[in-house]
Amino acid sequence: MKKLALALVCLASVAFFASCDPTEGQPTIQVLQDQDVRYVQDGETVNVGEEINFGFVMASSTITNKELSSLIVKIDDDPILTDTVDLTGSYNYTYKSSIEYVAKDEIIGTSVITAIVTDAAGETATATIKLTINQPDQPLETSDLKWVRKGLNLIDGTEEAMASVGLKWPGNQKEVFAIIEPLNDDVQLYVLQDQGEKFDEIETSSEKNAFFTNLAETATPAQDYRHVSAFVPKDYNDILAVVYGEDLFLIRINRADIETGSYGTQITINGELK
Repeated sequence: MKKLALALVCLASVAFFASCDPTEGQPTIQVLQDQDVRYVQDGETVNVGEEINFGFVMASSTITNKELSSLIVKIDDDPILTDTVDLTGSYNYTYKSSIEYVAKDEIIGTSVITAIVTDAAGETATATIKLTINQPDQPLETSDLKWVRKGLNLIDGTEEAMASVGLKWPGNQKEVFAIIEPLNDDVQLYVLQDQGEKFDEIETSSEKNAFFTNLAETATPAQDYRHVSAFVPKDYNDILAVVYGEDLFLIRINRADIETGSYGTQITINGELK
């Protein structure tokens, strides 16, 4: 399960005077509900990128009548996302906040918001909101790519552009093919030669994830891609599928143009990226 990043949007706490049922001398706490404002409840599913409100209502025990002393609200045990409130002098209290979950690609996971209230006698009570976090399916954007090597030199930002998708173009002027390799040992490269039509079939993030999942189960990563001729201009229809850390890249190689001069050979590879 990938860990979800989480943004704490705002915090607001207000005094709230209401009666709550006592439980063996402990303070009481429950998830906030409101007729006018939507507050998320335990067991709900929320979407990544959607700001949600949450809150808790707490009160002193009617048995001991001890004032509240502190409240700790934490999200998934993340110390950065932990809020501590001094409740000294309060017998009833309402805590309100809002959050927004953030993730890349399609991530489905869970998150737990926990609130622990303590009274002056050291008695505690806990309430939790367990959420399922859903990443809605997103349409993929397609961009053009252009990789150029003139003699031994990568030009026009080619090295940086290739490195950003986990690839490199080493070699020399005498190569028969324009050999493309993984940037390092942590990158996985899959080559689907003459299968470029699949590039158009993959339109959403979930379809891309499913495509890579199938590759991991049925295909073996390649050491390199060496289909592009270093001598003959030609159209191609190949897919390079790259796993680079947590990022997944689909590249279609469409054409390579070849020029020669005193510098040696210039190879220009054109394609598309998702």
